[in-house]
Amino acid sequence: MNARRLRNSLITMTGGLVLMNTAWAGASVWTFAPVSEYPPSVSVSSSGIATVKYTVTNQSHKSHTLTIRPIQGITSSGCTSSLGYHQSCTLTLTVAGSGLKGDVFGGPILCDQNNSSQCYQPSQANSLAIRLTQTPPVQQYTIISSAGSNGSVSPSGSQTVNSGTSLIFTATPDTNFGVSQWLVDGTPAQQGGTTYQLTNITANHTVNVTFGTVTLTPSVSTLGLSVNCPAASMSPDCAQKNNALTGNPRQITITNTGSGDATNVLVSSSGLPSDASVSPSSCATIAANGGQCVITVTPGAIASANASSALCTTGVRPEGSISVTADGGLSASVNVYVLSYGCIYQGGFIYSIDDTTTNTGSIGGKTAAVGDTYPGPTSVTLGTPNWGGSGTNIGSALYETNPQGANNGSANSAAIVSALTTNFSSPPYNGASPVPLVNYAAGLCSLLSVNAAGTASCTAPDTCYTNWYLPAICEWGPYGAICTSGSTNIQQQLFENLLIPGATLGLVNGGFYWSSTGNSFNPLNTAWYQRIGGGGGSFRSTSNKGVRIGARCSRALTL
Repeated sequence: MNARRLRNSLITMTGGLVLMNTAWAGASVWTFAPVSEYPPSVSVSSSGIATVKYTVTNQSHKSHTLTIRPIQGITSSGCTSSLGYHQSCTLTLTVAGSGLKGDVFGGPILCDQNNSSQCYQPSQANSLAIRLTQTPPVQQYTIISSAGSNGSVSPSGSQTVNSGTSLIFTATPDTNFGVSQWLVDGTPAQQGGTTYQLTNITANHTVNVTFGTVTLTPSVSTLGLSVNCPAASMSPDCAQKNNALTGNPRQITITNTGSGDATNVLVSSSGLPSDASVSPSSCATIAANGGQCVITVTPGAIASANASSALCTTGVRPEGSISVTADGGLSASVNVYVLSYGCIYQGGFIYSIDDTTTNTGSIGGKTAAVGDTYPGPTSVTLGTPNWGGSGTNIGSALYETNPQGANNGSANSAAIVSALTTNFSSPPYNGASPVPLVNYAAGLCSLLSVNAAGTASCTAPDTCYTNWYLPAICEWGPYGAICTSGSTNIQQQLFENLLIPGATLGLVNGGFYWSSTGNSFNPLNTAWYQRIGGGGGSFRSTSNKGVRIGARCSRALTL
């Protein structure tokens, strides 16, 4: 009897062991399939990150909630919800090289949340095979700096730097001397300047600074001139004629701010129109301590061109410069442009030119932005951005019957922005104070800041063109006697200018655009807009201030 009982117990234990081995070694209750883009066999550096992914599928008719056995240096995500029969999830393993102690082979192991002894892992071929590699040493380079006579440089001598870093050098001239040029590996890299920055260093270099006895300082960095194309001009080279285009000569003054004379001073030009003249071609010697040479530029009928020889009157940004050189390798350069309607200058298309400004600076005038701040639609709807101030009379100065309201978009826009940044409780803003600038056309214009080409937003230290405003109705198009005598406008000088391709100008044919001019007949609720071309041609009319139509901004040229 006892022998039979012992034999039955042994049979039961053996059967239990067989069942336990089947749970680990038989058909898996949940299976692992590597995601091909994130394979389980990877190498990771001690500072690197790698990702491994598996698709885990429940092969059991019973639902299972799975948990992962921790692996040092590896964090998991996904596969935390219960899986029903043949349901799958994605297990993501993030491998941080900094957390690994060495290579990892095998796993991951997922166990049933309610039965920690029921666990499965991928087949050997699909198990983790993570190899920890060492981060290679940082590449270093040697920079040797030196200074010529009459000055010093800091740091000086040999400097060891890591690959990809930068190094700033500062030159200190001796008394009565100035920096002439910086040379990198014997090749000129920068004219003048007391500092030089060697960036993204990926090789050994030598840096040398030389010193000269003078500095040359131009009175302006950019000089804009008008073409000589008045209405009575007979020149066939005039792309457009207008009595505002008088072509006045303008001047650049070069001052020697150094303590020694500037000798062999030469003046040259590049990229100027063929009928423009520059005089003199030589200043001989400019005396030390404030000596000056005055250079006169006289424009002709031809506007400046870009690098592809396209005249800027076709809606492109021009090129051109005047350079002044002197013994000692010193030089100064001024950008010089001969301009007319349609040229891109100071971030926009020129549509107004004032050639009566002082001849020691550039022309005045106005530009329209190179693109719509808000596209001009061919039909109107209510919404923002709109004119703003619906239910608010901004003031009689903005009426079309007032010279400011009709002609001065800058003053109009300033008044609109000022009014809408005080408490404004009328619909549709319902008490918002201030009204967000992006909600109305003049506010959008006030936010604009572009580069010289007008094609990109701009931030300091680059040269940025700001102070944009919503044009007045006379700046958009002709509106009769209230418009300033002789004034020009966007419609006639740009949209109707056949030299500028429509795609370049970007005004919507048949599109509606807000002006900053209020309507004297219903100042609480309506303002003036411009329609550009399309069926029926260009015209001006009024609409509800709450209407969402286009905005093309304008700005006054910086002299």
